[in-house]
Amino acid sequence: MTEISVFHLARVKLPIEKNRLLLLLVGVNFLFTGVDVALAHAVNGFHPSYELIPILFAPLGAASSFVAALWPKPGRVVALTHMALMLLGVGVGVLGTAFHANEALNPLGRLTWIWLTFASPIVAPLAFGGISLVGLYAVVTEVEGRPGLLEVPGLGTFQAPMSRDRHFLWLVGLGFAASALTSIIDHGQYGYSVYKLIPIAYGLFATTVVLTLAIRRTWSRGDEVTYVWTMAAAFVVGTLGFAFHLSGDLAETGRISLERILVFAPVLAPLLFCDLGLLGLIVVATETP
Repeated sequence: MTEISVFHLARVKLPIEKNRLLLLLVGVNFLFTGVDVALAHAVNGFHPSYELIPILFAPLGAASSFVAALWPKPGRVVALTHMALMLLGVGVGVLGTAFHANEALNPLGRLTWIWLTFASPIVAPLAFGGISLVGLYAVVTEVEGRPGLLEVPGLGTFQAPMSRDRHFLWLVGLGFAASALTSIIDHGQYGYSVYKLIPIAYGLFATTVVLTLAIRRTWSRGDEVTYVWTMAAAFVVGTLGFAFHLSGDLAETGRISLERILVFAPVLAPLLFCDLGLLGLIVVATETP
């Protein structure tokens, strides 16, 4: 059993090490994201054909993460294969963002607010990039007592400008920023109501909290407590969003319609906040002997 401590505020015993837990989380994220994308792209009948790219990549990324999680320290071949796939995943995310951005242009080739709100979510494909970067860093270890000196399996050691944990914090913070931006754009389709402002306000607040810790050299007790409660609040916001989206999809008909779930209010989207909250707690956790 491995015991992890979150800022000495909570201690949890786990059957696996922190890195392997991260890899399992990455694998699960690839599976759920792949299903979400498959459902969304099914609306167009998977045309054009490049819409199949993330769907085909997701199970590969998930399988690689699960295999790498089988060992406390994966071997050279497994680690290098996994890192190559994670770099490919970053490329899939960037390419998808380019495709979505192109679709957001109006017939005159200009970007307007109304076209942007009803177009394919422009930031959504970056989820593949974020998940892949977490998966990439999950197989990298930091030399004890040498913040920023990263040991890459099969390639040696490299000096990074910041510690590994701060890399993770930047990923979590940018994830919240992307979620807030997506909420601003998607909720702008039919106007903003009070409850539609919740993920926007929370997303911006969480971004500020996380990136503040990523930038500061030292953290006060107040910083740590604020961070933990902010991550805990992510589960509340995500669950509320799921309930609101599901309620909106069932409105008037009382039945579950796949088309409404995909086009009107995607039920899985708000759960990203829960995912980021969990990731945020794991990345700051330290393993205790």
